[in-house]
Amino acid sequence: MRRNMLFVGIFMVTVLALAACADEGSATDAIEQYLNAQVAGDADKLVSSACPAWEANAKTAAASFQSVDAEIDDLSCTEAGSDGDYTLVTCEGTIIIQYRGEDPRNQAVPDLTYRAIKQDGEWKMCGTQD
Repeated sequence: MRRNMLFVGIFMVTVLALAACADEGSATDAIEQYLNAQVAGDADKLVSSACPAWEANAKTAAASFQSVDAEIDDLSCTEAGSDGDYTLVTCEGTIIIQYRGEDPRNQAVPDLTYRAIKQDGEWKMCGTQD
């Protein structure tokens, strides 16, 4: 009986530890989520994926895509170092934009270095590097 209880206890601790690690995500995931929400014009998702200091900019970013159909093709982000508490992230991909039935236009994801920060256990987009 004790052996079974010990096994169950170890199993539960392992499961809880793995569950805690699984939800953390990464800096690159946060930036990819932010960019996808931006292109979708999803203001609520943009604000929720931004740090508090960047929320006003997130609302503006959403508005810039709300009148077009757009998507990101082959989005790939990678960590590019750090700056204090921020993790720097660069991304590549193609934004495909179609405005009012016109032929789609392709545009590269902006050549920017994004700043991500972990706040309250979640990675958030928090601006770009100058």
